[in-house]
Amino acid sequence: MDDKAVARLAPGLTLALPRVPHRGRVGEVRATSVGASMELHDFRAYQPGDDLRQVDWNAVARTGEMVLRVRQDEVSPRLEVLVDGSRSMALSAGKEARARELALLTVEVGGLQGLTPTVLTAGARAERTQGAACRSALRASVFDAGDDLPRALGRLPPLRPCGLRVVVSDFLFEADLDGLVARLSRGAAALFLVQVLDAEDLEPSGGEGARLVDAESGAALEELLSEEVLAAYARRFTEHQRMLRASALRARAALLTAPAPEPLEALVRGPLRALFLAGGGA
Repeated sequence: MDDKAVARLAPGLTLALPRVPHRGRVGEVRATSVGASMELHDFRAYQPGDDLRQVDWNAVARTGEMVLRVRQDEVSPRLEVLVDGSRSMALSAGKEARARELALLTVEVGGLQGLTPTVLTAGARAERTQGAACRSALRASVFDAGDDLPRALGRLPPLRPCGLRVVVSDFLFEADLDGLVARLSRGAAALFLVQVLDAEDLEPSGGEGARLVDAESGAALEELLSEEVLAAYARRFTEHQRMLRASALRARAALLTAPAPEPLEALVRGPLRALFLAGGGA
């Protein structure tokens, strides 16, 4: 991980924060979650664990269904960074380093903006770190989970309401993408999915005796990487990206793909410019 590059870039950047008019302290950002604010935002179906005080009993009487009043919960500026700790994130030293750098850069830039950072690492051992300890936690994190991000979320503490949530992962797994992205977006005023992909993720090179292997389990997915197998992978990858992009759009999230071989500064100025805005000191 290039700490010097992160330190050099951070002062000239700001994170893209949601700008929503609301009542509250200057500088606050608003997240959509169930809270005690008097301003009604929406209604949704009751889910186990929800506050029964927010149930709209008049709606229950009319429809026979448990309906919850969703209000605007005004929260202090808070940044949540979720890092996928699966083995696929360490497919190469470059991919692992870029994932750490992007998570650390998000924390550093957010700190300069006055945001309170929280880092969640979804490795074999799930951890939540807050404040200044986030930096050392990211440097020490291990990409050792033998399962994918959707399963690892079950080991993590619950996601909390925040102004901005950034998820760093390769998102290369079979899952209910709509359900996953909706879960990741819950309680966040803005969600960015930062997809870090190695050259072999984007375009497997093949070669004599090469095989397609599941990075989490180590199981061989194909006998040999023939031209037919590589072409089939390319088709599946294209369709997966289309579905992931559509899921992000439905959840009003932003999907940003970061090729790991590109230098950090090139990523910030290019594919990640929607998250990292030029002009520090804001």
